[in-house]
Amino acid sequence: MKSLFGLLAIIGVIFSIANVTTEGGNVTGLFLDTIESTGQWDGLYGEVDLGSGLIYTHFTMGGNISPLDMLAQNPPCSYSWLSMNVIAVNSSMMTFPLAAGNLTELDAFIGSGQNGSDTFTSLSDFTLTYGEYSDVPTTYTYANGGPSPDFMEGYLNDASGNLVFVANVVNNRPDWNGSTSDYQIMLPNNGSAVQYWIWVDVDYTCSSGPGGRDHKLFIPPIGTYTVDAGETFNFGVTVENRGDYRENDVVASILNCPAGFSCGTGNISRILRGEEGEVAIPITSGPPGSYLLTVCAENDYVEYCRDFTLNVLPECDEGDGCEGDEYCKNGEWVKKHDAGGECEDDCECLSGLCKDGICVLCETDEDCEANKECSDGVCKKVVCPCGIVKNHECIPYECCSDSDCESDEFCINLECVLKELEIILIDGELIVGEEGLFQIVNNKGAEVPFADVFTNEEDTSADEHGYASLPFTPDGLVYADTEGYQQVAKLFDVIQIGVIEILAEDVMVGEETTITIVDQYGDPIVGAEVTIEGNVLITDENGQVKYTFDEPGIKKIMAFKPGYLIGNTELSVGEPGIFPAEGVCRFPFWLRWFSIPAPDIMYLWIFSLVLATINFFAFQKRIKRDFLKHLLKQGLGSWKAELKSRNRDMHFKSLVYSFLPLLLALPGVYVLNICFMSNIVILETIAEAAVILKRKFGKKVKIDEELEEMMEEV
Repeated sequence: MKSLFGLLAIIGVIFSIANVTTEGGNVTGLFLDTIESTGQWDGLYGEVDLGSGLIYTHFTMGGNISPLDMLAQNPPCSYSWLSMNVIAVNSSMMTFPLAAGNLTELDAFIGSGQNGSDTFTSLSDFTLTYGEYSDVPTTYTYANGGPSPDFMEGYLNDASGNLVFVANVVNNRPDWNGSTSDYQIMLPNNGSAVQYWIWVDVDYTCSSGPGGRDHKLFIPPIGTYTVDAGETFNFGVTVENRGDYRENDVVASILNCPAGFSCGTGNISRILRGEEGEVAIPITSGPPGSYLLTVCAENDYVEYCRDFTLNVLPECDEGDGCEGDEYCKNGEWVKKHDAGGECEDDCECLSGLCKDGICVLCETDEDCEANKECSDGVCKKVVCPCGIVKNHECIPYECCSDSDCESDEFCINLECVLKELEIILIDGELIVGEEGLFQIVNNKGAEVPFADVFTNEEDTSADEHGYASLPFTPDGLVYADTEGYQQVAKLFDVIQIGVIEILAEDVMVGEETTITIVDQYGDPIVGAEVTIEGNVLITDENGQVKYTFDEPGIKKIMAFKPGYLIGNTELSVGEPGIFPAEGVCRFPFWLRWFSIPAPDIMYLWIFSLVLATINFFAFQKRIKRDFLKHLLKQGLGSWKAELKSRNRDMHFKSLVYSFLPLLLALPGVYVLNICFMSNIVILETIAEAAVILKRKFGKKVKIDEELEEMMEEV
């Protein structure tokens, strides 16, 4: 025989003379010759009346059928239409939206052959105040020996996946046991007792007003609110105007405010036709529990009410409150007991100690915090002026002040350590010979005045603030010493001075040149890198490198070695037998009595231009004189006209004679450089000066006298 599911298939003990196989999941009033029941389903049936609207609970044990008469919320107006449905949910909270039930989930919940797929075999539509739902799995419970069209039950799920069963309410229809009922509903369990929350959902339409036009307000489905006990919150309500008039002075309130609650009201001054208004109702929740409340919106013409579930959670859970001065009892916070108060566990005592039902302060040190000890039943802080408290006792430090140590020791970080000096460089570059400013302090950071400060070469004394100045020595060591302290030495990473030396007076192209790198004492620097024309050479044990230049000119030489500061230098390289290196000019060129270095070449240019200008005027005057002398010998004639015709030619010759050497000193032309051409200009100047001196101090003849007169006239 198939398992019997459904409301009245769990009849209990009923006897008959025939064996009949029933349809699974349906309610029937069968008579059997054996005891037939189901361990997975319970049935409820009864009357439904309008009244205060209550929430009921039922534990589904399996194999039971129970009568349950229910009160539904009475509509707040005269209504023209009313529909009711019994709703049962296996949770104290029903979350929205609702949806047609998932039979696979129902079968998994039941977990046996008495499943829901064989029970809810039809599909129907249900209209609730929460919305309209289509294709809802449906069954018709049995009455008078067959499925009754009067008793329809649907299966839905809420947004949290809870089981929601809906049974329509009818008016005194024949039921399973031959009597009449307003509803029949069947509820499953999952192998153990399952609690259901049950209420009646009421949907209605208020009667029309005068003239066939309606005042009609509507509150959309609200769902479930969850708050803490004693919490004050604003309950938000949306009120829609679905009537034909503008509704003024709409008041929203809680119709059935439970005992222990405080419920206020909210007001909406105006809601136009087809619009909605928002209102907040202040509520202070009472004791923990699940409450079915009714919110109403009304004015002088119309009223509409809507049920909603309010779940009030307890303030706390049992076992909370071991910290602080309160503990949780029966879902509420209660002040902890002082010593001597009655208690059940340690959390109920301010001392945190419950012995034999009485709060005590302490019995042993272990009853106190780690930094306290039990004294006369009271936990007191352990006295520990110089130490740390661990496990209720004082562990002393080695010291807390210098007085706790020997005379040659300081108390540092709670330990006695020898007094020491420290040398701090305040200012100065770490270069040999450069002076450094030092400060002498001790290992507590205090200034040490008048200490002896010295190196391997010099010594001095620190001032009253511990400052002293000394030049750095090559070894980088600086010492400090004073009475009461051990002598200290500090090694500074000092940079030594290096110099590039070139012994050859003249460096020429093609000749091997020796370059030596020495320190400030003239000692060779071994292993230094010397860079010449992009080539890197390493100095030997004598601090030397050898290099042969291929081209003349100014050559830059650089040297480097870690720990040394070696300055760069420039070297003038000349070409043997022709001219000296560019940038160094010697006079006279071959005799080399004196020279001009590269940085002063500009002054050589200026000097040469001045001499060239002097040569220009001196030479021009001389060739004019020679031309006039030539005319005197040939017979004067019109000497002024002749001289005038030759002036341009004389100017050109003077310019070429005086300035051509400088024009030939072009950049990049080694042979024709300023050094060489300035020698030519100087020689020209000397020649012109000799001519002038000869003329000035030589013996004059008649023709010379005439020339003097003519030159003066010119």
